[in-house]
Order: sequence, then C-alpha cells, then structure tokens
Amino acid sequence: MKTLVLSDSKGGNTEKVALRIHQSLKATGQISNLVRVTEDAKIDLDAYDILFLGSPVYAWLPTDAMIGFVKKKMSDYRQQGRIVPASPVKKWKFAVCFCTFSGTHIGEEEAVVATRWLGAFAGHIGYRVIGYWHIAGEFHNRDDLNIKGRLGDIRGRPNARDLKDVENRVKGLIASLVHWQS
Repeated sequence: MKTLVLSDSKGGNTEKVALRIHQSLKATGQISNLVRVTEDAKIDLDAYDILFLGSPVYAWLPTDAMIGFVKKKMSDYRQQGRIVPASPVKKWKFAVCFCTFSGTHIGEEEAVVATRWLGAFAGHIGYRVIGYWHIAGEFHNRDDLNIKGRLGDIRGRPNARDLKDVENRVKGLIASLVHWQS
C-alpha cells in the first residue's frame, strides 16, 4: 500500500509522531512519503491508499498551514469535479487523523475537534477514516501548563512510551488491512 504522512508541526511534538508513523509504515513494508504541509503543496492525495493527516492543536483546530492546505485542496478538487454529492467512499482509500495536544484545560476534548475537522476533509475526498489518534504533547515554554493541566505532568511528551504506542497502532492497523485485503 502506498501511504502519505502529511503533517504540520510547530514545536516538534507532531513532527516526532509523524516520523514514527512514517518509520513504522516502512518497517511493515509499505511505501511511505513523509511531507510537511504547506498551503500550496502539490500533492495528489488520490495517489495514496492511506493518508495520515496530522497537526498540533491550536484553539481546538489544526494549524493555519494545515487549514490553508485543506481549503485549497477542497477548492481545487471541487473545480476538478472530484468533490461530488454524498461523498462516495473510494475503494481501498483510508485515512487516519492524528494530533498532538497539551490538554491543559479540558484534556483530550481539546483535541477531538481538530482530528474530526481533518476527518471531515478526508470524508469529502472519499477516504474512509479508520482512526482518530490524540497524542499528548508538551506545551513549550510553559512549565506551569505542563504540570497543572487535566493530563497531569506532560513534560517531555510525546515520550518513548507514547511513540511506541503510535508504532504499535500503525503496525496493528496495517496488519488488519492486509488481512482484510486478502
């Protein structure tokens, strides 16, 4: 399967997760491209079987760069007639939406909107969303927010345990799809 890990990162948390996803995909024998999003990125998403779309969470949403990319891609695909009523699911097209978040105020609820927003985009372009992954990440330059939030002490996250969990999720997901495909 051909996969794309498309993400943005501000402080490095999401970059760590995206890199682990990419490495894990390659370890399972998948063709994987790792791309840092820009609004004008020239990527044909239909060229990929599995999309991993990721961003840090800012005010409950993905970053401005990811939002800009999605809006531009939606506009381009609409003009090309690739966005159609009822958004039919394309055969063997899957997406996983992931984010890193600090959850200092309301915990994981701060992350849900961002991944669902990315999931709505994936659905519009015909991908079946098969995962929403929320990974805790350190809030940079604010130790008070790293130790007093709903998630407890998040300094140094995503840590080795978080990244191992991401790796296991990727391997399990690929094993499931390969089994399903056969």
